[in-house]
Amino acid sequence: MAIDPVCNMIVEERDPPAIATLVGHTYYFCELACKQAFLELHMESSVEAQPRYLVDSQGKPLFTQRTPKRVVAILFTDVENSTQLMHEVGQETAHRIVLAELDQQQRAIQLHGGYAVKRLGDGIMAAFAAPRSALLCAAYLQSDGAREAKIRIRIGLHAGDVMVDGDDYFGKTVIMASRITARAHGGEIVVSEGFRSLIDPPGGWRFGPSRRVRLKGFPGWQRITILERAPETTGKVAADTERRDGS
Repeated sequence: MAIDPVCNMIVEERDPPAIATLVGHTYYFCELACKQAFLELHMESSVEAQPRYLVDSQGKPLFTQRTPKRVVAILFTDVENSTQLMHEVGQETAHRIVLAELDQQQRAIQLHGGYAVKRLGDGIMAAFAAPRSALLCAAYLQSDGAREAKIRIRIGLHAGDVMVDGDDYFGKTVIMASRITARAHGGEIVVSEGFRSLIDPPGGWRFGPSRRVRLKGFPGWQRITILERAPETTGKVAADTERRDGS
């Protein structure tokens, strides 16, 4: 038996739906979509750095990742009202629910070609070489059926130059993305004006009107925008979610 490195499913090695061999190692996949996502990430020409393994909440390897460089799209997620969840279902149950949610977020980030930098309490910081991939991932994370009913998350996005230290990121771009996330409510995706100017919204979504806000540590007013479902959407992310920047 083997473990699909994308979705963590158990795969029968004698008759797998798909396989791939990289650097002398054979990987087994539960379906062709997982193989495609795996190969796209490993053959991405716009990323640089040594591969590293990300682990889930139980310490099990999830995926081999590479760290995007230069101009990067930063995505933050945050579980809303996790303390209230503890009061509703108990501390241990709430902890398990949140850990399972973060594991799912990590897999979604990786399937969209992103790099899950680290967990920050009840959320994840992620980096994408392509802003469109980051936005498609955010739309997927907020799509219907993406999570446990008791969980609501907020997402913030910004793009720009970053400082890289090993496997981590620093600088104004990261701080701006974090501050923007704090302006979001559960179920919302909030982007900076700069991020919005880079790409069009994915199918089934639209950018709402921008608004001016004050962000801690940044002078003057900043403009942010909520990515919202278009009126005609059915609640599902369109097939557009499979596309990458420049496709």
